[in-house]
Amino acid sequence: MWLALSFTLAGATILVTRLIAPELERLVRIVRWVQIPYLGLILGGLSPRLMGLTVVGWDSRYTAGLVLLVGLLVLLVLIRIRLHTEADAFDAVALTGRSWTPSLIESCAQEFHWCFLRGAVWELLYLYVPALISPQYWAVWIGAAISLPGIYSHPISLSDRLLTALVLIATSSLFLVTQSFWLCCFLHLGIRVILLWNQPAQQQAI
Repeated sequence: MWLALSFTLAGATILVTRLIAPELERLVRIVRWVQIPYLGLILGGLSPRLMGLTVVGWDSRYTAGLVLLVGLLVLLVLIRIRLHTEADAFDAVALTGRSWTPSLIESCAQEFHWCFLRGAVWELLYLYVPALISPQYWAVWIGAAISLPGIYSHPISLSDRLLTALVLIATSSLFLVTQSFWLCCFLHLGIRVILLWNQPAQQQAI
């Protein structure tokens, strides 16, 4: 139900905003990402545990997830430093996809929506395929596949779409290990901050 409502609302909002008020599309998209999962949670139709919203418990899963998270962020910092030292600053800007520059609020809302998709698919698998082995694994990657059309429907450049798809893969992998929205959101924000860090002056003015 909640997945169907989300898809219907997504199609309707994209159509209406692009025809009537394209300048509001970004704001409407953020509201949509948060609105449906929030309603599902307060009405009891979605599980906070399957969405990764429960309190973090520092068992072996979270320890492994934290190590993975830190490792990915350190790797990104090294890549970003390498890009910053390149002679051609234009190429570095194009590679990191800074032309879009999503806000941190937008990144959090997007990760919340992705966790909603993972949790909703997981609940469907519990209901309709109860004997399925590793339902979390299938829910994570089915949720990622469902997210891809939304990424490629945004009016942004190809490099920005590829960057967002890479963020989706990274956070999906982390969710598979930790089942934590909070750690995934931290990774999502970390990737955005690192890749947008220390922009050239001409890019900051855009």
